[in-house]
Amino acid sequence: MQANRRQFLKTAGFFAASFLRPRFLKAVGAASQVQFSQIVYPGGNWRPRTTALRRLAWALHKRTAVDVALESIEVKPTRTASLATSPLAYLSGDRSFREWGSQSISAVSRYLRFGGTLIVDPAFTKDGDVDGFNQSVDALLMSALPDTERTPVPAAHVIYRSFYQIDRPVGRVEGPASLSAYEIGGRLAVIRTEHDLGGAWARDNLGNWEFTVVPGGDRQRENAFRMGINIVMYALCLNYKEETPHRRFGKRVTEK
Repeated sequence: MQANRRQFLKTAGFFAASFLRPRFLKAVGAASQVQFSQIVYPGGNWRPRTTALRRLAWALHKRTAVDVALESIEVKPTRTASLATSPLAYLSGDRSFREWGSQSISAVSRYLRFGGTLIVDPAFTKDGDVDGFNQSVDALLMSALPDTERTPVPAAHVIYRSFYQIDRPVGRVEGPASLSAYEIGGRLAVIRTEHDLGGAWARDNLGNWEFTVVPGGDRQRENAFRMGINIVMYALCLNYKEETPHRRFGKRVTEK
């Protein structure tokens, strides 16, 4: 995994340098440690799975060579600088939210076009309205990326084998057989799930899983962690799994 770490540092440095301003370089380039950003937005429910990112970060820490901060930061996307603290931003919710202002939309657009990755993960809650959340996200991304369409991520895409070999995404719910994404320059800049990954990751301070995973139980929960790790590794390392040396000599990790 040392090669993965070197590639991450290279990617993070490029991401930081692309902003061309010292404060951005300080925010992203000063530390090699990955830290997730959870997006805070007006209205709605921006943090329905409160422990999800911490548990995903712990899984990354235990299973990979990525130097990851266990605690995420909360980011209001009013400026590109606030988003630029991390190459990975997480947008979750379980109901519709208010329309974002033009400054926030512009900040998201610049973040994605300059190399940031946005993970969109709706939460399927008992009292929520996931369709309302998805409609709000649709409107946001239509404004932020007007020249980019949402498309399914094909089964052959590298994201399904960036660390683990995965047949299909799952989360707290089984969901559709593929992710969807918005592509910029051949890169999946926005990765959208319909599986409530955060619900599968969430675990309280006593070690108890917070939500039941259906229909596949423990195996499905494990595969939800594997999908999350794959998404992070893809975002940090991009297409390293496509390189010939890796295909020839790399270790293949399959689902159990």
